This record gives sequence, C-alpha cells and structure tokens, in this order.
Amino acid sequence: MANIQSGAATALESVKLQFKTWRETRKHKGRIPDKLWEAAAGLSEQYSVHHISKALRVNHTALKDHIAARKTHEKPAAEACFLELPSLAKPPASGCLIEMENSHGETMRMRFAGEVHLDLLTLSLDFWRHGS
Repeated sequence: MANIQSGAATALESVKLQFKTWRETRKHKGRIPDKLWEAAAGLSEQYSVHHISKALRVNHTALKDHIAARKTHEKPAAEACFLELPSLAKPPASGCLIEMENSHGETMRMRFAGEVHLDLLTLSLDFWRHGS
C-alpha cells in the first residue's frame, strides 16, 4: 500500500516539477501546453480535481474540462461477450442389453446403443404372446 501511495506521490511531484520548469522557462504568459494538461489530467485516477488544481496551481474548471475530454478520447472497454461453442467430442453412447426368456425356453436378446425409438413394451408383449 505504501508503494502505491509513494508512486502516486512521485507522479504528482513529477508533474508539479514539469509545471514549475515550464513557468520558469516560458518567454511570455500564454496557454499551458497540451502535454502538461495531459499529465495533469492523468493524475485524476489517484487524486481529486481540487487536490491536483491546488498542487499544480491551475484553474479547477479548466482541469475538469481536460479530464472530461481525456475520458471521451479513451477507447471504451470491450464488453463481455459469451459465446457457446459446440462440443467437438461426442458423449459416450449409452448402451442397453435386454434379454428375455419365455415359458418355452425361447430367448430374445435386444442390444441398443444411443437413443431407442422402438416401442419396447409392444415388442416384449408380442414375444410373450407368440411363445405361449
């Protein structure tokens, strides 16, 4: 936590030094260069507008405008998107073995894999009827 705070303080001090150097080396009074406004607006992720404007000695409203302009130029974050992909592997086929024996000793064996679309009850009843 201390490293994050010291990193933010270092960033503020760095921008503060850039403003001081610009003020000391400029030839005449004029507009603050866009590069300095961009650096000041970048501090808005760690500090309030009031804190930044006071530390850098810039107009509060102008700083707010530069921060707002910076946010409109940022690329919007990609929205989360869920996509269902079809399974490439087939589920294992379920199997079934049915074995029946009637009173005459006759047997009927049925083996199925996967879905069964037969009427097993009717098939079984026919087997029992013919055997009796």
